[in-house]
Amino acid sequence: MTLWWLRRPATTTSLSERDLLTQARAGEREAIRRLLTPHEPLIFRLCLAILGNRTDAEDAAQETLLAAIRALPKFRGEAQLSTWLVRIARNVCTKRRPISASLDDAGLSVAGPEDAVLERALLQEALAHLTELQRSCLVLQAVEGWSIAEIASSLSVTSKKVENELYRARKALARWEESSHGN
Repeated sequence: MTLWWLRRPATTTSLSERDLLTQARAGEREAIRRLLTPHEPLIFRLCLAILGNRTDAEDAAQETLLAAIRALPKFRGEAQLSTWLVRIARNVCTKRRPISASLDDAGLSVAGPEDAVLERALLQEALAHLTELQRSCLVLQAVEGWSIAEIASSLSVTSKKVENELYRARKALARWEESSHGN
């Protein structure tokens, strides 16, 4: 099962992230907006994959952004901003009740509405067989295109742990597909 259709588009800014960070730390609202806005889709998709429904994901994404704004003065810039935001989002989602995963409204496009409903239901059922860490690793790699090292840094685990979780996730999805399709 591949999630290539959920890959995010690349984003760019005219001011460097470091300049925006400096201005944001000084409390400039426009700098805060320009710094965080490009990361909103990533945060939402991760929250959606972990929590399983749009409403909870929207709430968690908003809570993540508010926590990030409050913590900006403490952000040293040693890690990438996206890595730091993912860590905050994951912590926010972990505090909430995890539900089976669904990537509803995350860019799914199929032939008709009936097919879309069926595809979403199948995806939700498949991802429900994964642990929260497996879903996080899978979304960050397959959807966001992050490297193993970036995922490991963001989730505060080793690269080997990420590789293992991705392997287990793929095996679990393959077992699910085999059992659900009777192959």
